[in-house]
Amino acid sequence: MLHIEKRQGLGGPASGGSARSEPLAAAAIGRPLFENSLSILNRTGAWHIAKDLCQEFVPEHAQVQYWRFGARAPEGLARKIAARLMMLEISWLKDSRHCLIGGKAADRNTRVFLDPLFVLRSELAEKDIVLCHDVGPLSHSFLYDAVTVENYRVAYEKIRRHRPGIVFVSDWSKDNFVSIYGLDFRFLTTIPLYVRTGLFDGSQEALDAVDGPFFLTVGALETRKNQIAALEAYRDGRFWEQGIKYVLCGPRGEGREKIIGFAKSVPGVVMPGYVPDSQLRWLYAHAEAFVLPSLLEGFGMPALEAAYMGLLSIVSQESALVEAVEGVCAEVPPKDPVAIGQAMRLALSRSSAEKARTSQELREVALRASKERFLQGWRSLLLGR
Repeated sequence: MLHIEKRQGLGGPASGGSARSEPLAAAAIGRPLFENSLSILNRTGAWHIAKDLCQEFVPEHAQVQYWRFGARAPEGLARKIAARLMMLEISWLKDSRHCLIGGKAADRNTRVFLDPLFVLRSELAEKDIVLCHDVGPLSHSFLYDAVTVENYRVAYEKIRRHRPGIVFVSDWSKDNFVSIYGLDFRFLTTIPLYVRTGLFDGSQEALDAVDGPFFLTVGALETRKNQIAALEAYRDGRFWEQGIKYVLCGPRGEGREKIIGFAKSVPGVVMPGYVPDSQLRWLYAHAEAFVLPSLLEGFGMPALEAAYMGLLSIVSQESALVEAVEGVCAEVPPKDPVAIGQAMRLALSRSSAEKARTSQELREVALRASKERFLQGWRSLLLGR
């Protein structure tokens, strides 16, 4: 039998960590200002979260600021140029007091920084709030370039000095932060993320290269996703000899050359690249299991998206991926291809009744992780209601 244990979040009492914190009512002061420079640079999941927060609160309850552009974000080529200039400014000036944004001492409103990096070029006070997805550049510095590590190190040091309130997307991220910086902040709270259900609305389109059972990995081809360990497990388990394929899809990221080169050497691997939503829905609906023994995830959205489609995930033990699906998954040591292969084999051996029971439980988990729950957490935090 495949061991699938449902448990409380990783930071809860069951795991011996800190209890899950709840949002603090009326934690904002004055009319909040969302510092959303992140959206000039980033178009990944963090961008969608920032957009949804701004749509919910701006302009009725809050203001927004995009680096030095005020309330209006640049688009197209202007955005790409601005992103490069912004990162040059951050890398050159870091925490310098020279040319800080919003430096008026009379400004009493709470600033809500949608990424820790952007505290560097702004005033920061205890009354402010920082949204933290993870502390990967510090806890997993080997996954990042030296410039990124140094910029985030300085940013987190500024946060440590000023002790603002901090919101985390998972208790896993919060516990990692606390292990480095302790508890001496205005508040530390977790508001979990949500499934963007619109991704799963619409028709399904089969992938021509897949004509039988298959494992699925969705995500950027990058070192931190640890796809090579999963591919080693698939190869060493000789699953292709049983007619079982492995579909690896997603955009290209840092470390892609090594991942693509290795995948091409393994029989049975299908790499369609970035697939349209219609094909992605079909892949989630027909895979035997979702495989992602990631080395670092701030929240665990890939596993939660799989859960929304009732698809079992094989993920890194004691990670944010496990927390996201409330422990309804198969946990594996991320650097152990043998253990990953065993979990893949057990996933295949499940009976129809076992699959149906797990799928139902996963869908219930995903439905609880709603956008409305996420936004209500932020309403309680900023508006006290």
